[in-house]
Amino acid sequence: MDNLRTELRATITSNPDVSIVNEQLWKLPIVLYDVGFDQVKRLKMDILMKMLLLAFQEADIRRAANLSEMLFVEELFISDLIYKMQRIGLIGLGKTGYKLTPKGHDYLEKGIFDEEMEGGQTVISYNAIHNEYRLALKDSSEEADEALALYRYPIKGSLNKERIEQLLFKEGVNGGEESFQTIITGITSCIEQKTKYISCVEFQLYDDKQDIFFSRVWNLMTSSWDEIVEKQIEAREVVKWRKAMEEQNV
Repeated sequence: MDNLRTELRATITSNPDVSIVNEQLWKLPIVLYDVGFDQVKRLKMDILMKMLLLAFQEADIRRAANLSEMLFVEELFISDLIYKMQRIGLIGLGKTGYKLTPKGHDYLEKGIFDEEMEGGQTVISYNAIHNEYRLALKDSSEEADEALALYRYPIKGSLNKERIEQLLFKEGVNGGEESFQTIITGITSCIEQKTKYISCVEFQLYDDKQDIFFSRVWNLMTSSWDEIVEKQIEAREVVKWRKAMEEQNV
């Protein structure tokens, strides 16, 4: 941390017009949630399934044996595939035989189908200061020292499951083989786990040439300058910094 702060000071003061008025170290709270979700395996439809769906679309067929004779495929294999298509809602058995459901028509047109998988679980982090959700498993930043003070302008956020679903859908579409994808379809549970804390280094600065005060905040979670927090601090404190300078110069 000492080396980092030294490097940041050197970067800031590389402009001879800018001086450091104050420097602080504090921590941001990040809430972690255990999130469970449903997922499906999305596959490209194979030729045999397409042929069966087309057959059910064009003809009245009630028995797997009829298709077995037509397609020269074992009846047991046809029966298993019919059962699978019924289970995932692609076909239904009516008075005249098997017929495609609206879902079956849609999947046949797109050439894909979804197969249910066992539910998954992950950890999501929520940062109320930035109103931001992240996959916590991708965050390797170290937790802040317990002795550090909290960020002085806390924001009380509320959990938004719709945004978590959007994040999981965006991050959770995993390409596998060319004919295979895992798609997250919805959240089944969301349980608050704990709060972790991320260190931030704050610099309060004065540009003598432009006669302006401004802040720079280095966020150790993102390893970058945090413009959102900088603007929050400036909106509340720049007037106070200028007043303090004027009083000091009297």
